[in-house]
Amino acid sequence: MDTLEKIFGGAARVKLMRLFLFNPSLYFFTEDVVDRSKIDTSKARKELVFLSKVGLIKKSTRNGSKVVWYLNDKFPYLMEFQRLLLQTSLINTKPIIKKLSKIGKLKAVIFSGIFKELWDARLDILVIAEGTKKQTSENIISNIESELGKEIRFAVLDTEDFKYRLGVGDRLIRDVLDYPHEVVLDRLGLF
Repeated sequence: MDTLEKIFGGAARVKLMRLFLFNPSLYFFTEDVVDRSKIDTSKARKELVFLSKVGLIKKSTRNGSKVVWYLNDKFPYLMEFQRLLLQTSLINTKPIIKKLSKIGKLKAVIFSGIFKELWDARLDILVIAEGTKKQTSENIISNIESELGKEIRFAVLDTEDFKYRLGVGDRLIRDVLDYPHEVVLDRLGLF
């Protein structure tokens, strides 16, 4: 259990806090919270009630009976919690790289977007790898999203495709490399 989980009362609570803090304008049904955070339904309900009682999130009803949960934008420590959870989520890239290594034989990994507090960037993670499978990539990214509490925009390219796109000045590649980014793995020797 990492330090934040100990301070905030467990991994489930931290996951839910990230989900709401990193998606401030979204409303979630309980089923959506369970699905996106990959937390057991009973545990999620308990944590939702707790976070509601302390004022971080609010609930209302839709269509007469469906409960939706959303971030309380008047919570007094909102900005501080967002900053703390963002920085601690992104400070240690080793667990993310370990998960990404299951996509295929990694050649390079570049973080941009949310990892550099660029919320509107086209990509958050650019992976260059060999022997990848689309379904495996999507499952791994989904798992990382549940940990971070935020949907991740990503691209997985093989080495040849990446080098071609880099050579022709592809806009997607430029959008990553021309803006703040971090090369967290480079086995290609290009960066």
